Amino acid sequence: MALYAIVNAERLNLREQPNTASRILRQLERDEALEVLRDAGFDWLEVQVLGSSLRGFVSKLYVRLSDRRPSSDEAPSEEMPVGIGAGSTVEVTARALNVRSAPSTSAPILATVQLGTRFQVLGKQGDWLRVRHQDGEAFIAAAFVKPASSSFTLEGFLIEEPELLEVRMQPEKLIPLQPEDTTEAAVARTWNLYGGLLGRLSDLLSIPVDVIIGVLVAESGGAAFGADGRMIIRFENHIFWRYWGRSNAALFDQHFAFDRTSPLRAWRNHQWRPDANSDWISFHGNQSLEWQVFTFARNLDETAAMLSISMGAPQIMGFNFKRLGYESVQQMFERFSNSAHAQIIAIFDFVKGATATSPAIQALQRRDYITFASIYNGSGNETVYADRIRRFAAIFNRLIALAR
Repeated sequence: MALYAIVNAERLNLREQPNTASRILRQLERDEALEVLRDAGFDWLEVQVLGSSLRGFVSKLYVRLSDRRPSSDEAPSEEMPVGIGAGSTVEVTARALNVRSAPSTSAPILATVQLGTRFQVLGKQGDWLRVRHQDGEAFIAAAFVKPASSSFTLEGFLIEEPELLEVRMQPEKLIPLQPEDTTEAAVARTWNLYGGLLGRLSDLLSIPVDVIIGVLVAESGGAAFGADGRMIIRFENHIFWRYWGRSNAALFDQHFAFDRTSPLRAWRNHQWRPDANSDWISFHGNQSLEWQVFTFARNLDETAAMLSISMGAPQIMGFNFKRLGYESVQQMFERFSNSAHAQIIAIFDFVKGATATSPAIQALQRRDYITFASIYNGSGNETVYADRIRRFAAIFNRLIALAR
């Protein structure tokens, strides 16, 4: 069966060979259609430009795949309205607007939305915008939308919205399983587990869904609970030192160790032992051991131990409980232990806070990953985090075309 690729970057180099050092044959435009000739490995595809004899290689990270041959009207034959482009968010200006399955007034109506409803734009066909709708794509009339305001005005914490806790977690359409231990597998797993809720958060926050996927995969890898059903945790010795060990140094030193040569190295060389006569154990990366250490510390001081773990899919530290809208770390621990919804919502409460405006949310709305990463992760590694989010979002856009 033939396979096709649609360019989903503003510009994409078509190269002579499957590597970034080879000669550029042509720069492809967003939405340009290609026929896939073969998978060239290492994230490269050999393709032929539709309607042309030109062949070359493109990075598969910047295309979305389809088994349906693109029709001629899927090419970007007209300019986008001012302020509206692929990846942007638009807001409905009509009192009611039909969302259709195809760019025609005779096409079936999928939904009717109200004034102010927001959509992520995927492309333009004639007088219609192709937009993200629920788990797939749909069309709306371009005449009845405007560029959405970049201001974020949702007051309060998302965890306080009861309807979010009832949203169906899985999406209706699932991405096919990807090879294990690959980035594609992590992206597909995250969407297949949480896509229903992530789609709702995308609508609510006016953040493109691929960006939301990129953030979640970059910050968590997507796992909420381990094989034994317990929440994924990571116990941080140096944080437990801060909340309990400094006041109980002798007992702490019998059981916990970390690198104290510099505050910048305190996250390294974490070890634990159940008694002073036992060998030291390195426990990170093993959930059974993480829970043993946490349970031991919890018996010493429950609150300090809970403040010292990162929890669930977003791996947010317990000491951030107030920033997520919880009254105590115990409340956060209980909610995270019993609800993947609460875990996923938390990463966006952490980004947003309780205020009416959020620079971090605004950065994600405009795909400004550097600004977002500097706010969320702090200075120093923002370029690394920004590149990860961008890469994961691109992989999602490629994989979602295969969803069934």
